[in-house]
Amino acid sequence: MDFNESLGQFVCEKDGLIFAWDEEPGEDVKDVINMLTENYHSHVDQIAEFMLPDLQQMYGDIDIETVKEKLGKPVIDYDNGRVSYLEQSFDTMHIFEFEFLDDAFEELQYFSIDG
Repeated sequence: MDFNESLGQFVCEKDGLIFAWDEEPGEDVKDVINMLTENYHSHVDQIAEFMLPDLQQMYGDIDIETVKEKLGKPVIDYDNGRVSYLEQSFDTMHIFEFEFLDDAFEELQYFSIDG
């Protein structure tokens, strides 16, 4: 776990996911990261499906596979229950974000396209 000065958060990366905490995480951080990594990857289709209607409105006729390919590395802000895609490849000016209400990534809400 390293402190990223530009983000002002503690961050680490595992299996294509970036994890961020506002405060230095506790001793159980490895267990939390492992659980979130497994849950995110096992629910990536549902996550893409959740975002799909809004992305279709903005980018036209796309499918779930296209969404998954273009999202890039998610930044999972565990403290705030938010997932952000800062380097998505749909365009160069928007950030995609949603909130997750459970550690299983089954309860998602408030998808936004900012930029």
